[in-house]
Amino acid sequence: MGNGAVKRWGAALAALLVGLAGAVAQAGTITIKYTDHDPPGGIRTNYVKNVWFPEMIKQTGDKIAIQDYWGGAMVSAPEALKAIADNVANMGFIFPEFYSKQLALHQGFKLFPVGPASWESQRWLYKQVYDGIPEFLGEFKKFNQMPLLVTAGLPAAFTSTKPITKIADLKGRKWRASSRWVLAYIKNAGATPVSVPWADCYMALQTGTIDGVLTNYDGAAMTKLDEAGPNILVAKELWWATPFVHLVNIDFWKGLPKDVQDGILKASETASTQFGKAYDDAFDQIVAAEKKAGRKVNLMGADELAKWEQATGYQEQQKIWVKELQDAGYKNADQILAKLTAIHKEAMARDKK
Repeated sequence: MGNGAVKRWGAALAALLVGLAGAVAQAGTITIKYTDHDPPGGIRTNYVKNVWFPEMIKQTGDKIAIQDYWGGAMVSAPEALKAIADNVANMGFIFPEFYSKQLALHQGFKLFPVGPASWESQRWLYKQVYDGIPEFLGEFKKFNQMPLLVTAGLPAAFTSTKPITKIADLKGRKWRASSRWVLAYIKNAGATPVSVPWADCYMALQTGTIDGVLTNYDGAAMTKLDEAGPNILVAKELWWATPFVHLVNIDFWKGLPKDVQDGILKASETASTQFGKAYDDAFDQIVAAEKKAGRKVNLMGADELAKWEQATGYQEQQKIWVKELQDAGYKNADQILAKLTAIHKEAMARDKK
């Protein structure tokens, strides 16, 4: 064999060995199946895909790969809790309000119509709840899962076909909201609550079936509700309250190597801490875009926020929540509410520092 042939054979062998090594490395990669009922392109979904996922891969030393399914491609929103419980999806996103019976405790966040404006204070609140009120994590454990990352929607916004600059403008008008508790708030504030499927809200605004929608600001902007209802009343203190929770199947988690677990936890902590910038930037971008498009954007001041909080009659809704929890077996529901209230109060104080 000539020198040229030897060199070519050696190069081919080296390439083969490199390919085999790559195949072995790829074969050793842990694939994580992730499900999300929201489509990509939103604030949260972009953050999960472009920040959290890459950070997990980085912190685990490329030992994992994410097989992600968006827009309900794997399972729909009502099916996600069970899909993660059964390890059909190893990880996934759920919005607890979709599970009013299974995650009854998590409905309690909505019983505070005004909350901390900053993500930092909201994040602190959620951490204190999960660390200090074990029943909350217990709800997830019943379904064989635990949270890795908590984020939030932008604050609630009143999106109306008619001018709205103050809470008194709700009176006598027809409004849609997703939560039973918020529908009660709207009724107490003098409006007529109307149940309309989310997908039909745009047309309902156009046809006059409803005069307005109270939903998270980013959700209203993404679905272009501000086209049909170009009058907006919003404030960061109108927090969306219920956390957006990204969970992992506990059995799957226990089967991961310790270093991979540590890497995922570190990545989740980093992503949670840094979410505040994305949150603030998104709020400011929507305000600017709506003003540029000619929408009437009104930011609520402290006086109007106080009027909204008082008008909602949230204390009565809290009593109803406690009674329903007690009937469901949570005999200490009043103590749970007391703890939740104390954490909320401290978060509000921290937010004003």
